[in-house]
Amino acid sequence: LRSIVMHPAQDQQHVNHIIKETRSEKKTIEVSESAFLSPDYDEHCTKRGLAVLVQNFEQQCADIEKLNGQFNKLMELLESYEYGIEVFEKDGKQIHKNLSKDDLYTLCSSVAKEIDNNEYNCYYCLLFVILGHGSTGIIKCKTDTGNTEYAELSKIMELFQPQNCAALALKPKVFIVQTMEPKDPNQADASGMPDDVKERKQQRIPRESYLSDNTFLNSLVKTLEEEQNTWYTNRGINPIPVTEIQSLLIKINRRLKETGSKVAYTTSSLTRKMYLQKRTF
Repeated sequence: LRSIVMHPAQDQQHVNHIIKETRSEKKTIEVSESAFLSPDYDEHCTKRGLAVLVQNFEQQCADIEKLNGQFNKLMELLESYEYGIEVFEKDGKQIHKNLSKDDLYTLCSSVAKEIDNNEYNCYYCLLFVILGHGSTGIIKCKTDTGNTEYAELSKIMELFQPQNCAALALKPKVFIVQTMEPKDPNQADASGMPDDVKERKQQRIPRESYLSDNTFLNSLVKTLEEEQNTWYTNRGINPIPVTEIQSLLIKINRRLKETGSKVAYTTSSLTRKMYLQKRTF
């Protein structure tokens, strides 16, 4: 299952002259009404954005080296943007692989604290990419005992809401998740899986493209490459912004459709346009 979830800091039902978000009286985020109603998200930040990359496939999987190469390419593309996106590093690693459930939650908590406690760098957005096995809303994680545990996407997203990370209040947060089902969902290890997911897995679910033909990650990388090449080629003549996130996702899905692959499910509560590249006009 492939999903892209995009959120602003929180839904805004009433726009006041000054919008305030607070957390434990530690921080106050003030946003003017004109900024909230502007067509684009605010770009006046020290850092363009922060990307967190998690590759949670088992390392003994077939063609894992090809998958690792694609993920490395994705990291390079994100970092290559002017006013670029910084890739979060922890313990010397920028791509976090084969995490346990606790390790994944700890990583997310560390990212949120890094953003919230950094007084010198103000991030424009958060981009979270997770690839692995699982099902709708859950990510399969390794355990030392050999059993299977599942991390919940909703708990990960909660860590970046204003009550837990005030510095991301009213800023876009994008979660790109691919969780591939086993070849036979009825043979999946159900230990540690929520009851509602166990019930769903009794139904026959079409198998995703496997590692040797990971069309989703390939489409993401190829589309980003094309977007960057287009911008770098044309900016002297027609300086256009590159990679508006909604347009990017449409192009990814179009590429998937053309190859006969399943397209991603997207849900969004963004209220403005979000660019991975700083606008040039």
